[in-house]
Amino acid sequence: MDQMEKIVFTNLEAQSKYINQTFKEMGSCINSFFEHSDDIYKSIEKIRNLEKEANKLRRKSLETVAQAVSIYRSDFLRLVMKMADVMSNQAGASVRLGNINYRPRKDDPMIPKFQQLIAAFIKMGERLRDLMKTLGNDLSKAPSYCNAIDEVEEKVDELYRDLHGHLYNRMDIPLRFIMQFLSVAKHIEEACDHCAGVADSVRFILSTH
Repeated sequence: MDQMEKIVFTNLEAQSKYINQTFKEMGSCINSFFEHSDDIYKSIEKIRNLEKEANKLRRKSLETVAQAVSIYRSDFLRLVMKMADVMSNQAGASVRLGNINYRPRKDDPMIPKFQQLIAAFIKMGERLRDLMKTLGNDLSKAPSYCNAIDEVEEKVDELYRDLHGHLYNRMDIPLRFIMQFLSVAKHIEEACDHCAGVADSVRFILSTH
């Protein structure tokens, strides 16, 4: 492992901790929303601040990769940008949730479906953090962490499809709010898709070592 790789892996590990925190904060955001609590806005602000810190690390990683002359450094560029995509979609989900001016009843059947999705989402954040941590410590363990991310991503897809079908068939909620809820769920699902993309980028890096 050369010096550039060590620096990027260190930055990515730190960035993954911010991402993991935002995933957990999104859980608080969802709970506050369905509990009709204004704490949702505190969670959204925390997510914005975490996103800013993660973006600083992304820029550092890009600067480091840009200084490398090896043709193989494009694999690291791909990894850094995939991590940025994860954060971008996650932040988009929280902003969209905060803009919904409709609060369902506390016994609404969509709530447990959202909660199941967000529980898997939080698990994904933890798996991503674990993967980034192992890159700087022991590359031989990385494939198992990549596989763990794929498993969670499959579960997220399953839960997203269930929630999507449920919302699509709700006739008691105005369509504009249905579309907003679907947008939130889609951003969560896409953030997890990008986590799977991170795992694939790591596999590509491993193939060159």
